[in-house]
Amino acid sequence: MEMLGANLDVLMARNSALAERLASWQGASAVIEKAKTGGATFRHEGRLFHSAYSPEKEAACQADEITSNKIKPDWVLLFGLGCGHLLKALLEKGFDRVLVYEPSTEIIVGVLASVDLSGPLASGSVALYNDLTAFISRIRELDGFDTLLSYSTLPYKLTFAQEFIDFNTRVNNAHTTNKVCIRTDIESRENWIENYFENVRHLPECPPIDSLRSAFKGVPMIIAGAGPSLQKNAHLLKEAKGKAIIIAAITAYKPLLKYGVVPDFVIASEKVDLPEYFTYGEDDLKTRLILAEVAHPGMFERKVKEKFVFFNPFVTLSRSQAPLWGSSYFPSTGGSVTTAAFDMAMMFGCDPVVLVGQDLCFGDSGTHVPGGVYIAQDVKIDRENGKVSIEEDYVTLKDKARSKFDLLWLKGLDGKPVPSKFDWVTFHQWFENYAAFLKSEGSPVRIINATEGGAYIEGMEHATLAEVIEKYVKNEVKLDAVIAGAVAKRAYPDLPAIAASINGMHKSLKKIGRIADATNREVSQLKKELGREGGTLEAGRKAAKVKRLEDELFKAAESSPFIWETLIASICELKEYLRRDADAGSKGIEKDIEAIQTAYGKLAKGCAKFSAVLMRAGASLKPSGCAHESRATEAAV
Repeated sequence: MEMLGANLDVLMARNSALAERLASWQGASAVIEKAKTGGATFRHEGRLFHSAYSPEKEAACQADEITSNKIKPDWVLLFGLGCGHLLKALLEKGFDRVLVYEPSTEIIVGVLASVDLSGPLASGSVALYNDLTAFISRIRELDGFDTLLSYSTLPYKLTFAQEFIDFNTRVNNAHTTNKVCIRTDIESRENWIENYFENVRHLPECPPIDSLRSAFKGVPMIIAGAGPSLQKNAHLLKEAKGKAIIIAAITAYKPLLKYGVVPDFVIASEKVDLPEYFTYGEDDLKTRLILAEVAHPGMFERKVKEKFVFFNPFVTLSRSQAPLWGSSYFPSTGGSVTTAAFDMAMMFGCDPVVLVGQDLCFGDSGTHVPGGVYIAQDVKIDRENGKVSIEEDYVTLKDKARSKFDLLWLKGLDGKPVPSKFDWVTFHQWFENYAAFLKSEGSPVRIINATEGGAYIEGMEHATLAEVIEKYVKNEVKLDAVIAGAVAKRAYPDLPAIAASINGMHKSLKKIGRIADATNREVSQLKKELGREGGTLEAGRKAAKVKRLEDELFKAAESSPFIWETLIASICELKEYLRRDADAGSKGIEKDIEAIQTAYGKLAKGCAKFSAVLMRAGASLKPSGCAHESRATEAAV
């Protein structure tokens, strides 16, 4: 047991949960044998997992197979630890970014009790896992730009065939969503920031959603997504109305109305306006909107019963300003409004929390339940090429909309794979992680998936909506009275402080723009000097001045941190350039200077654009419902 203790000591620093689990393991363990050359090997389920003659030589050949790729992977993902021969071989070849998943506890305990792996397990960025959920969480932390290479030996593929398929599917899902999230950030971040400043004029009238913190302890909440299966049980929600809180994703709003259900809340966070999702009639006036602070300003102009706002944790600007608006709550979100609603349910104190219409996969009728903004859909799944194409009639489009996605797979309710795509896979992973977190915290809240179709969500109870309603939805809820009482106690926004903050950001933004322009001029001069004979000395002076200007710029940017987020596209372009440069060899300092000029040019343009946006935001705060607040706000602006 000495060897096991030494290995676990190292493992404790890298993965304490695994180390503790292995230390308390009471089950069987693999019996390690000696190969002819003295190296370790073992049998599992009658199959020899390493060469009976020279496991080290075998591992060296496997490592050559991995490293012979034209493009060197940033990370190697091993399915199976074995006796650690392949891990050692990779480290010897300079590959120290290796993540290992061992599917068998018997194997991992037997190996760590007999083979000294304390050195390899402590090397570089090596990490060992025995829990696939934890392993996938680590994959989701990796940079979407990174290249991953998954590898497994034949004995592992044969012995753990289904586990190997699940491993590859989930790794692919996680890394695909990482890459897509970067693209989404690039495409959306600037709109989000611009929307926030445009929404400043609306936010004083919208109570923060945490005004309802703990207001509904023990009250059931039903969260309705717009998955195809919603048509199976949407009609039952009429029985729950007034006895449970019903929150609908905006895509599910109109379909629910067709079943006679007006949800208590509709939640939305889209960066674009969605007027087609509303009726502009009596039903709109019976429901409340929960809007993200970065939702399109047009959403804040919809006429509904009441509007609440929530602030996103991934927007630096929102995190810094939310307290000034009277909010201290940042929902944990998995990329969808239903995930945000799920976290809000916990904040409200609801129990149980129930999902319906959360298919997270393609259904027979398409991507969404009929009755919404999609008049008709035609989904074609190409299993051979791993693609899915969608052609749909949308209410506001004259021509059919066409889109194509990579085909991903999730475990279905019946245990069989169901076809999915990147965003749904992201939401699915979030729900499973959230369920695991609640379990680890010992939460007594019951979480139930009553979708009755689509993907299975690990960690949740699965039941029909009829069963849920019969068992848990019984008592009347005085929703309006509870909300009115809670809102009356809300913390009101500090408008003078908000105005002063915006004014400060505006001043620093103009300064950043001036410095960016000056930096670009100096960089241009630097480029000219480098092209002149004997210009090296002057070029050195110019480079030093550029460095001083950059230091000045970074200091000025501390008052306007959002500017870096709005330039995520430029940052990613520069990062990709540097990666290409590293792969292809140096392209010369002139290419580097061009990349720097492009980045600072976009920074200057961004500053000019948002300078006007900030001026409008500051001006919109001047009027106020209170005379003293109006004077103070005007003075600050």
